[in-house]
Amino acid sequence: MKTLKKYFKKRTSVINFLLEQKQQSYSPDTFHKLRVEIKRLKALFDLLDYCTKKFKRNKIFKPFKLIFKQGGKVRELQIEESLIKEHSTTHLPVEYSTHLKKNQIKEQTHFFSILNKAFTKKLNNKYRKILPFLSKINKKKLNNYRYKKRTKIEKLLSQNNLEIKKIHKLRKRLKAYLYNQQSLNSDKQIKLIRKNNILPELLGEWHDYTVITEHLKKTIASDVISSKEINKLDNIILVFTSKSELLFTKINTALPYPDFFKNLKTK
Repeated sequence: MKTLKKYFKKRTSVINFLLEQKQQSYSPDTFHKLRVEIKRLKALFDLLDYCTKKFKRNKIFKPFKLIFKQGGKVRELQIEESLIKEHSTTHLPVEYSTHLKKNQIKEQTHFFSILNKAFTKKLNNKYRKILPFLSKINKKKLNNYRYKKRTKIEKLLSQNNLEIKKIHKLRKRLKAYLYNQQSLNSDKQIKLIRKNNILPELLGEWHDYTVITEHLKKTIASDVISSKEINKLDNIILVFTSKSELLFTKINTALPYPDFFKNLKTK
């Protein structure tokens, strides 16, 4: 399909542009944009896996997964630092701030060690292998795929209360679905959905606070921080836990949500 080919080429062009940036020019926003672009490709690969034969999704995605996962480690530490600064009434705990910076440098060094010419060449080879599959997608299978994914999301949205595991599922499924809608030129409808409800935003915020709280707990358990600073981190954990619980309640309060897709018509 021409639309999917155009979308795919745009994604690969942006990914190549981001990967070609000099190390010193990488910002938290660069890491964020790169991960979003890879998530869009991952969603497209899921669609291809359903709609075409012989498409080996896991094998194709393997190199992308490598940089996505490592970039995620960097990104989580960046978000953690940002949120702690946002919610701290005083300066960041000195020891923990140093520990956080060291971890960021360590993970960033590993990230950039992956990005060499051989790796870039491997990605470009993958791009060439993917293009022929995009031509083999027919509209019937495409609509079946969208219906199947949408039905699974609607099943979760129709429930009154979701457990943590199901909220994680909802977040991932909804994000992948919206990305694939964008790939089919449904951008206006996507914007309308985001304007008329805050569920995707709530899911994202809840995930950030949950992940960071768990990381803080693991850091405390590792005995790399003094008892004096542990007290400060415990207070931060209390704030983040409260935020996470509030967001969890807000998400479930918005459910059931049977009209979520009312402005998102399938072509």
